[in-house]
Amino acid sequence: MLSPLVKDIELFLNDKPSIYALRKKAKDALLKSGFPSSKTEEWKYTNVQQIIQTNYQIDTTNQICSHHCCDHLPTQDFIEIHFCNGKIHLEEIKTPPGLNIIPLPIVLYENEYKNYIFNSFDLEKHPFAALNGIYLEQGLCIHAEKDFHSSTPILIKYKFDNCDNQQLNIHNLFILEKNAQLNIIEDFSTTNTSNFTNTVNEIYLKASAHLEHYKKLSESPNGIHIALNGVKVHEKAFYKQFYFSEGTQISRQETIVNLEQKEAQAEIYSAYKATRQTLTDITTNINHIIEQTYSSQYAKAVLEDDSSATFQGKIYIAPNAVKSSGTQLHKALYLGKTATLNCKPELEIYADDVKCSHGASSGELDKEQIFYLQSRGIDKKEALKILTTAHLEELFSFISNPKIKNLFSK
Repeated sequence: MLSPLVKDIELFLNDKPSIYALRKKAKDALLKSGFPSSKTEEWKYTNVQQIIQTNYQIDTTNQICSHHCCDHLPTQDFIEIHFCNGKIHLEEIKTPPGLNIIPLPIVLYENEYKNYIFNSFDLEKHPFAALNGIYLEQGLCIHAEKDFHSSTPILIKYKFDNCDNQQLNIHNLFILEKNAQLNIIEDFSTTNTSNFTNTVNEIYLKASAHLEHYKKLSESPNGIHIALNGVKVHEKAFYKQFYFSEGTQISRQETIVNLEQKEAQAEIYSAYKATRQTLTDITTNINHIIEQTYSSQYAKAVLEDDSSATFQGKIYIAPNAVKSSGTQLHKALYLGKTATLNCKPELEIYADDVKCSHGASSGELDKEQIFYLQSRGIDKKEALKILTTAHLEELFSFISNPKIKNLFSK
């Protein structure tokens, strides 16, 4: 067997041939590729041996959480969906006409969205996504119908308590039909648990669709979090991602965007704090498949002593992707001498008449600014907090919705 992560367990709908085939496809892909090692180029800065050698447990007792473990006060600010320890919470979700939110167990049973699963990325190149597929069961499908517009964001809250040493696999589908517009926020939070969260989002934007996708990762310092976003963007559609991370033992946020038709556009913003004895990995691949496609990536980091971070950003311009543009920029702020940052920007260009650029910078806090704040009666710890917040604030300014911005400032 590959590792203790791969277990022979009974899953919901395993007797249904189409679902069994999807899980088997994922298992075959993982058996063929194996888990990444230090020799795997895309993973050489992120050591996953600790993960693949740990015997995490999997709870298969129920497909949907029906307990009152995430009671909450109703709000008009968001359409809220709750996951409790990796399982969607059974509650009535009121949605406006044109918006469908369906638990993945029901999606799998009805087969309506089966063709969207494993279609946004190559399973053999993404072993943890293949692992996720082996246990394909938990997650949801958000489907915005043609011309659907809503000013109320969808907030997906993932709460993990009392799930030490558990492996939690969640697989979501976000599908926006032609000219649909939607804001989706994913909020991951835990107490002091040592769970391994492995998530996959497959995102499909049809012509002129517009999705703003936000993610806040504030999990336990003992937790492991690996995520893959596979995004397909069609003509004149727009995908915007904003990612904020702090404090998880090992985290990897990987995003693959395929700009597949003319005037498809993607913007990716990442703001992260790498705290002591943690590893933060942000990896992006934006593929300009056809002419007149546009992308930008902008990341800012705050690195404490004894922290590690990796930023890998790749822009690929296909041979026929003329008149396309892609930009990439990473800025790091060091709070000490023992932080480590591996920054690997890449441009792979096979077409003429394109505009592409990448850049990276790093620096330390200005001692005069610290002294100035201290001279005004502010202690050093608070002064550092003010200055690091100011460093990241530029990225938070790209959140236009005040309700969403307030959520990230908490």
